[in-house]
Amino acid sequence: MPKTFALVDCNNFYVSCERAFNPKLEGIPVIVLSNNDGCAVARSNEAKALGIGMGEPYFKIKEILEKADGVALSSNYALYGDMSARVMQILSEYCEGMEVYSIDEAFLSFDGIPENELVKVAKQIRAKVLQCTGIPVSIGIAQTKTLAKVANEIAKSDSKKTNRFGGVYSTVSRPVEEMKYILSHYEVGDLWGVGRKYAKKLNKYGIKNAYQLTEQNDEWIKKQLTIQGLRMVNELREIQCHNLVIQPDPKKGIASTRSFGKPVTNLKELQEAVSSYCSIVGEKLRKEGLVASHLYVFVMTNRFQVGYYYSSTGVTLYDRTNYTPELINPALKCLEKLFRPGLEYKKAGIMVTDLSLVGEAPFSLFEDKQEIEVMRKKKQTIMESMDNTNKKYGRNTLKLASLGFNPAWKIQSNMRSGRYTTVWEELLGVR
Repeated sequence: MPKTFALVDCNNFYVSCERAFNPKLEGIPVIVLSNNDGCAVARSNEAKALGIGMGEPYFKIKEILEKADGVALSSNYALYGDMSARVMQILSEYCEGMEVYSIDEAFLSFDGIPENELVKVAKQIRAKVLQCTGIPVSIGIAQTKTLAKVANEIAKSDSKKTNRFGGVYSTVSRPVEEMKYILSHYEVGDLWGVGRKYAKKLNKYGIKNAYQLTEQNDEWIKKQLTIQGLRMVNELREIQCHNLVIQPDPKKGIASTRSFGKPVTNLKELQEAVSSYCSIVGEKLRKEGLVASHLYVFVMTNRFQVGYYYSSTGVTLYDRTNYTPELINPALKCLEKLFRPGLEYKKAGIMVTDLSLVGEAPFSLFEDKQEIEVMRKKKQTIMESMDNTNKKYGRNTLKLASLGFNPAWKIQSNMRSGRYTTVWEELLGVR
């Protein structure tokens, strides 16, 4: 039996998460804003119908939204991340292989499912996700991952109109003429991995849709789109070139950067911010079972104002680590080198690189291995206790003093909904 893929994509995911806990948002224009309530990063279908584009600044669309009795919400990443995990858990129960592609997308292996059962199983998955999480999903089924993307778009766009397919569409064993019709009505710029630059290039050669692209010579495709582009085209031809990525490649670096809620002018507030970012990165390292050996810090002012300043510096961590204090101390020394009095800083961040698994961290020839191992285990125990407490009772329930208390620089999220699934104090109440 040929390999079969299903792409499950959550519809308007951030908005759907908000609607799952607030049914009053159904049927009205809703947008979710970026950090500091800057731009629209998610839009309901009703908001899209108003002409609100992705990435539009809130101050430009606020009046349009208010006139339509719409709602703007601050990003609630704690809620979105937890809801994503719940969706992925349900999906994993229906297949042997799954690739989590993004926070709201996953490829599933449908191998072993009879061809006449593919759509039926997909609709069962869709119903289960909706029942258990309140999140509507669209599912595309195909012989390749690229075609599954195409099928998913058909399922998603149909749900806005006639809903003929019930949120599920399969290209498996479709007649040649039907596949030609599908690809002829699919713009090259919408293909997975093409993007605006290559779409513009292809359009110059008169190639407007996916079918026209599949008709081109392989050597020409390779020359214009590289070998990766040729693989994408072959997948459109139902030749599998990509398998599920069950175990993703090891990360090359982990970063934490934020724009401040207000301009920061003094070193103490910058130190609190950088300490906070180190804490986040340390937690991510431990979650992945990694340690880092290089750390970089950057600061910047507003690039659109006179006197723009950006600078960065780094340091080698001679003892590869994921222990938060051992990230904070060198980061603060780097920050002292970067700080310039009298400037209004808009953003700062840290990044760690040269990552390796915890068990692979080497010892120095001149160190007492037994003593170092004992110390590493103590640090691990301390961090595990902190992580477990914060996971149970909310981030920063336990934290280092250098992170500060009630920082004025923190991200503005004045319209954030409750973190209903991750913070006890914000659980929904029943009257």
